[in-house]
Amino acid sequence: MSKQLLPEGVNSEKTIPWARHQLVVTKHKDDEQVSSSPYAMWDSLNPVTDFSKFYEDDENINGEDLVFWITSGMHHIPRAEDLPLTTTVGNHLTFFLLPLNYFPTCPSVTSRDHIRIEYKDPKNPSEGVRVERNGNSYETCSMPNIAKDYDELLQENPDIVIESRLSRGIL
Repeated sequence: MSKQLLPEGVNSEKTIPWARHQLVVTKHKDDEQVSSSPYAMWDSLNPVTDFSKFYEDDENINGEDLVFWITSGMHHIPRAEDLPLTTTVGNHLTFFLLPLNYFPTCPSVTSRDHIRIEYKDPKNPSEGVRVERNGNSYETCSMPNIAKDYDELLQENPDIVIESRLSRGIL
């Protein structure tokens, strides 16, 4: 989400009132498809689309189809590589809507195929790992045509799933 929000009434802010908020949730309406207009820059006093009207009605949103209007942005620190063109490599904006305390525990532990891998001795990781399969056999959730049994591979090289050996002096 964008950390730098525009205060109301600054310059041509009226054309982008969505920039006043990090998040606005509204009831879905067919006539409210976009938060601004490509023509906004030519009439900043009377914009074609006035986003503030989308939420000023303060409608009840319980049990309704919702629209999340999210203001996202990033900080760009200029660098020599930006000339003559600023690349977009690594400039990726995403938004995740995740539940908070929706489940009492991680729902993946109820999967019949889940396994737990832990150190045999947490104080001495070099002793290897223990695999808890919760009553499931190796064949239950394995890929076909593996030369060795997966548990055997883990005993030989536990580092394929969890760090257990020193590498360059680092565990």
